[in-house]
Amino acid sequence: MDEPLFDIDLNQLPNDGERVIEFEQNASELNEYPKEIDPFIGQYFLSEEEAFVCYKKYACRTGFSIRKYCTDKRKGEVKRRDFCCQCEGKAPLKLFDPSKEQRNRKSVRCGCKARMRITFRKSFDIFPQEWQIIEFVKEHNHELLTPLEVRFLPANRIISKKDKDCILLFKEGGLQVSQIMRVMELEKNIPHGYLPFFEKDVRNLFTKIAKKHGANDAEDLLRHCRIAKEENIKFQYAFMVDEQRRLEHIFWSPAHCFDWYHKYGDVVVFDTTYKVNAYQMPFGIFVGINNHGKRILFGCALLRNEKTTSLQWLMKTFVSLMKKHPKTILTDQDPWMSEAIAKELPATKHSFCIWHITSKFSGWFTALLRDEYQDWCADFYNLYHLDSPEAFKHQWPQVVAKYHLDSNKHVVGLYEIKHFWVPAYLRSYFFGGMTTTGRSESINEYVKRFISSHTNLEKFVRQVSNIYFLKFFIILKKKMLQKYRGSTLRTMLPLEEQACGVLTPFLF
Repeated sequence: MDEPLFDIDLNQLPNDGERVIEFEQNASELNEYPKEIDPFIGQYFLSEEEAFVCYKKYACRTGFSIRKYCTDKRKGEVKRRDFCCQCEGKAPLKLFDPSKEQRNRKSVRCGCKARMRITFRKSFDIFPQEWQIIEFVKEHNHELLTPLEVRFLPANRIISKKDKDCILLFKEGGLQVSQIMRVMELEKNIPHGYLPFFEKDVRNLFTKIAKKHGANDAEDLLRHCRIAKEENIKFQYAFMVDEQRRLEHIFWSPAHCFDWYHKYGDVVVFDTTYKVNAYQMPFGIFVGINNHGKRILFGCALLRNEKTTSLQWLMKTFVSLMKKHPKTILTDQDPWMSEAIAKELPATKHSFCIWHITSKFSGWFTALLRDEYQDWCADFYNLYHLDSPEAFKHQWPQVVAKYHLDSNKHVVGLYEIKHFWVPAYLRSYFFGGMTTTGRSESINEYVKRFISSHTNLEKFVRQVSNIYFLKFFIILKKKMLQKYRGSTLRTMLPLEEQACGVLTPFLF
């Protein structure tokens, strides 16, 4: 039998530590047996940039970084150029201003004399631009870095165009910076931490792109909305600008979300949990539930703040564009929100979600009740689930007195607004099982996968639209399963058979 070409056991793959050792050995071998020749006096280059690249590669192999230094210009043309070590020269003196916050970062300059000087030569017409090394100093007055250390220098942390495209693609897909780094390491088959750039460089890239597009951000957003409106007349949007013509508020609803609202818009949850950090703008979402029991998006808004005037504009715009008002709306316990809804949605029943109320309990009662805190929470939930207003009125003062909270301002305030959050007072209103804003908060979590502090406004709108497509295909799958599987009747009674033909599997 012939000997195997490669002596490799595919069932014993090298671990990450072995890959690191192998990677370091390869780097050491590369430094010990360089493939490229070191620069020398008399060497020619066809351009100044070619000479710079040659010296930069030499610096990377040797263990330092370089920068472009002085030039000799004659009649507007560069005749001589110096490339020097990054440690050349002395650090300039800094003026200390105690009124300003300053970074006390130590300079790397220590007067190193290492450099390469090139001069322009024009000897033959076939080489119109030729540069020659006329001076080359190799000695440094500081310690050089190893091949593994030199990659940490800023000059060597370069994101290529191909890597940049991949990073932006992964960001579009909702990956965090750490996840982007790990995916690219796996794609390139290199050990963890051995990419030619770091997480900080990726974040700086996002910041640079955000600044580049930030000047026309609002214009791009409005242009996107105008195009969407032209493509589908059901796309709804409205905006408001301030005295300086800056975007202050904007509301939008994709075409299919508009259709969903007219089918399932009897109950709406409005929430402003998420903030767009790049602009310090609250992100508001209108959420509902469809006949398959799945949360659906009705519309979104970006507001300058959460004051009454802003929320009043939003509620008025929502009803005007969506062509009808909801029967019930759930929000958090916000006095500005209550005032805005009372003015713009007088025929809509406003209710507070219990989650936003109980989430504040630990701050209100933990220090006050100490060991009795858990018992208070249990008794409170028993009160919350009482069936009648009479029972609630009767038992509330007993539970409050048990924990000596009769004069507590939070307890007194909760009782005063009991018609907004106690189910016993809300039995005659339709909520579709959405008694908390948990459904809208889960959408906020989904939005955070695609949105970061560097996301511009136009991209923000496009990314939120991805939520619609996700929900659309989930609903489509539910309809397919209903047709494919059908429903199994248990009693075979006419009432059950009629309900099976009318209701979705979720409701049935």
